[in-house]
Amino acid sequence: IEEGQIAIDMSTVLPATSSREEEAYAKRGVDFLDAPVFGSKQESADAKLWILAAGNKAIFEKVKPVLEHLGQTVHYFGRNGNAAAMKLVGNLIVALEMEALAEGLVLAQKAGLDLATVMEVVKVADFRSPLLVSNGQNILKRDFSTSFALGLMLKDAGLIEKFAESLESPIPALRVAEKNLTSAVALGFGKENASALIKALEKEAGVEVKARVAIKAIPTAVTRKRPTRVGRL
Repeated sequence: IEEGQIAIDMSTVLPATSSREEEAYAKRGVDFLDAPVFGSKQESADAKLWILAAGNKAIFEKVKPVLEHLGQTVHYFGRNGNAAAMKLVGNLIVALEMEALAEGLVLAQKAGLDLATVMEVVKVADFRSPLLVSNGQNILKRDFSTSFALGLMLKDAGLIEKFAESLESPIPALRVAEKNLTSAVALGFGKENASALIKALEKEAGVEVKARVAIKAIPTAVTRKRPTRVGRL
């Protein structure tokens, strides 16, 4: 990269790493933004990523049209490193959602609940999320094709842990998820989707979470009103 150009790092790194990048590029006369993203393969292919950005505001405004071409939303976080921090905050939430989904489905299996009906509730209840619905349905189909690899989630958990420790911010739930991620990777599932985290819990519980029959995509719930009866005059 040459003097006068702009470097953009869209990977998941520690904020301190991003700051070192900015300093190194500045010595070469290169402007720098950290711009990690949320979304996986499909969102990337469809230019539907959610993009975070931080660094010099004037440089951000210059490259904003490019970022908008790559994603459906772009969010500016101010000084360099803040976007990297937000990425780790988001990945913390994702890891805990995946852990909660795995624990919940294993518990439902052990309780003898119909898992297709369980997922119908997950689809419509107030704790619903696209991540829970899509991964839950795939788990029931035993589909662990990779969207975001389990091994990468474990790597990110390590980054989150370092970041949180540097700020003395407690992360007790992440430590539980990290333990199960480590176990699942040790079992050989590191290249599968992050939802394969459940396989560590299945092994411990002695069950396999699987739909009793092939399930279809759960349609969005529709509320129908009863027709109003009109009495005779």
